[in-house]
Order: sequence, then C-alpha cells, then structure tokens
Amino acid sequence: MEEFNDKVAVITGSGGRNGIGRATATLLAEQGCKVVLSDIDEGALKATESDLSAAGHDVIGVQTDVADYDSVRNLADRAYDHFGQVDILFLNAGVTGLGTLLDDELTDWHRIFNINFFGILNGIKAFVPRMIAQGTSGHVLGTSSGSGVVGVCHQTPSYSSSKAAVCTLLECLYGHLRDQGTAIKVHVVLPPLTKTGLIGNPDFMGMVQQGLRNGGVPTGLAEPSDVAATVVDAMRTGQFWAVNDHAADQRFNGGQFADQIDWEHLMLHNRTDSYIDRKTPDSYLWAAKFDS
Repeated sequence: MEEFNDKVAVITGSGGRNGIGRATATLLAEQGCKVVLSDIDEGALKATESDLSAAGHDVIGVQTDVADYDSVRNLADRAYDHFGQVDILFLNAGVTGLGTLLDDELTDWHRIFNINFFGILNGIKAFVPRMIAQGTSGHVLGTSSGSGVVGVCHQTPSYSSSKAAVCTLLECLYGHLRDQGTAIKVHVVLPPLTKTGLIGNPDFMGMVQQGLRNGGVPTGLAEPSDVAATVVDAMRTGQFWAVNDHAADQRFNGGQFADQIDWEHLMLHNRTDSYIDRKTPDSYLWAAKFDS
C-alpha cells in the first residue's frame, strides 16, 4: 500500500469549491502530500489555496489554461521550481457543452476538445518526460467518463467523443511507459455522475440524474469526496481503471452504485458483442430524457 507523505501532486481543475480536483487535493494533502493546485479561474483557485493553507497544508496555486501548452509548461516549471519534483499528475480539468452534429457549429467542439483532450495531452508532454527523468515511481491520472468509455451518450457527441479520446490517449501512455520500464503508473479516472459544477450549479446534477434514469440509466449521484477516495485507492492498488467494482462500492459507498455497476458491465458486454457479431450499436447507446 503506497503512502503519500511528502509526495508532490499537481492537480488541474482543482480550484472549484465543489469539484473532484479540489476534493482530491484535500484528501491527498490530508495524507501528507504537497499539492500544486491549478485552475483557469483565478478567484476560485486563490480561495482553495487559502482554505488548504489555513488547514496547515503545503500548497501553491498556479493559474493555468490547460488548452494552452505554454501555460501548462509554466505550471510544470512552477511545480518543479517550488517543490523540486512531481510524483502525482492528475489531469482532471474538463468541461461539457453542446457540440451538436447535424449543423455547421464547430466552436463548441474545438473548446471541448481543447480542454478535455488537448488539456491532458499538454499535461503529458509538459510533465511526463520530467517525471521519467526523476527516476522515481509516480502516477499520471486523467479524467475520462463512462459516456465515452462504457457506452456512448449519443446526445452529447462532443463530450462523449472527447472522453473516448482521453481513454485511448492514456492507454497509449500506459504502453509507452511500460515499454520504457518506468515506475510510473497510469490511471483512467471514470467518475460516476458527480455533484460538481460541471454544468453550473451542482444542484442541477440532480436533474441530470433524473434525466438519465428516465432514459434507462440507473445512475447514482456521487459526492466529489467519493470520487477522490476512488482516485487515491486506484493509486494505492495500482489499478489502471480508477473506478469502483462492487467490493470497493460497498467499502466506500455502502453499495450505493451496485445497479449502475451491473448496468455498466452490461453495456461493455453489449459493445463487445456488437463488434464480434457485426450488430448495430443500439444496445449500448444511451441518453437522457427530460420529457417524462
């Protein structure tokens, strides 16, 4: 079981008060990590930095636009200049949006991919070579989504596509680091629907949950701290997929997500069967319905 005392963690998208990034930063700091907070929202970033510092944790905040490679390189420089090392890189910043298909709109597509996909690619390029050069063990995590990995939420094509691309990118990183014989582990973070500010007010996530349930998705609603516990557990156990199975769900959540886990397994089987049997993807397409 890995301990985190005196390790240095860099977490993007960690300024928001109700976010997975802040919850993970808090949990790691409580376990002895030194933390580099990063967010594009300077006000939220300063507030989180102040709160964690007041609690006695060793943290700094660096305003960063993950879609801008120079900004991410500056984040890496600041982290290494201040702490001299990086042991945990959690590339968590992400957004949602419309990104519709059957029109000529592309602006939202570029925004979503620039943050969700290129934000992670920029982080890999800015940090991972330096982490390899340290010659120490470490972790690289990226936030994907079940909507692009388990099954496909076809009503959010830009978001789902970007998250599927994140999964492939991190699988490639895993292969590269394995082939080089490094001691750096890679993890794909797959949060359940979580009460964050991803679509604005965190309370709106209850409506999203109901819409998904109306569409046949038996989703629960997690707190950011629940996801943070899963992230830390994945690093401790070395799991590539940072997602709870039934045993972990029972341990952390009292079995709250049992139905969702079973449904996700069904979607994955349906996806595989569709490919093997050359069937249409209907059995693993899912969507929200807010009209009932």
